[in-house]
Amino acid sequence: MLSAPVAERRTVLPRPIDALRDLADRVERQVSPHPVAGLQGWLHGSPPAGAAAFPAAGLAAGERVEELMRTAAALWGGSPHANAALTWKTYCYWAVAPVVLGYLADRRVPVMDAANTVFSVSRDAPMFSVRQVRPRFLVLPHDPCAGGPGAEVAANEGDLLDRMRTSVFEDHLEPVLDAFLARVRVGRRTLMGSLASGLAYAVASMAQVAPEPDEVAAKTLLDAFDVGHLVDIATDEAGRLVYRRRTCCLALTIDGSRTCSTCCVRTEQR
Repeated sequence: MLSAPVAERRTVLPRPIDALRDLADRVERQVSPHPVAGLQGWLHGSPPAGAAAFPAAGLAAGERVEELMRTAAALWGGSPHANAALTWKTYCYWAVAPVVLGYLADRRVPVMDAANTVFSVSRDAPMFSVRQVRPRFLVLPHDPCAGGPGAEVAANEGDLLDRMRTSVFEDHLEPVLDAFLARVRVGRRTLMGSLASGLAYAVASMAQVAPEPDEVAAKTLLDAFDVGHLVDIATDEAGRLVYRRRTCCLALTIDGSRTCSTCCVRTEQR
């Protein structure tokens, strides 16, 4: 008598977002909540309660930019151009933070183009956060997630870096940057300097998940975004990444604010 056919077993491929959740939790436990706290709402599916949501697609189209700047003005109380510079600094950091985290650990890069990104501002912690509209990731061909849900395969690491830059900068941050520049008198170099410092800060904060030396990872990402000339990077005696901006984010122009520890103005004042 023939036995009944054995049901075919289906291989369940891992999801990149699950791995990124684990990484963010690890960084939060080992460092502090600050570098990744704004990722938790997205990673765990719960944006901050009562947060004002700003879809990146609308900001890139020039919509609600003034509203976002007014939100910043209420927080910082600076001049229009200082508020714009600080808003941009915060915004672009949270746009690149998940990208850096995924790249450093496993070369699983969240696709953060304007159509797939929402930025939130809340009165409660975390004050700023970011999430994807739907989970999409760039992965390498040998990644166990390749072929799984939400995974888009890049041919090699060079292709991965090129597609990373295209998605998060050319298809997101650059049009948002242009929308800012159309409304306030602040230099493009100043704002691009905040992108450079955001990349360097993310690497320094999340370095424990990276297999390569901090300085190597930082240089790779800075070069990929063409902003390596806007920040000086080095390694301290403990092997940790240190960096110094070559531009100022304008925080020092706001009453009661201090210069950032990485500011070029702080260096000149010593």
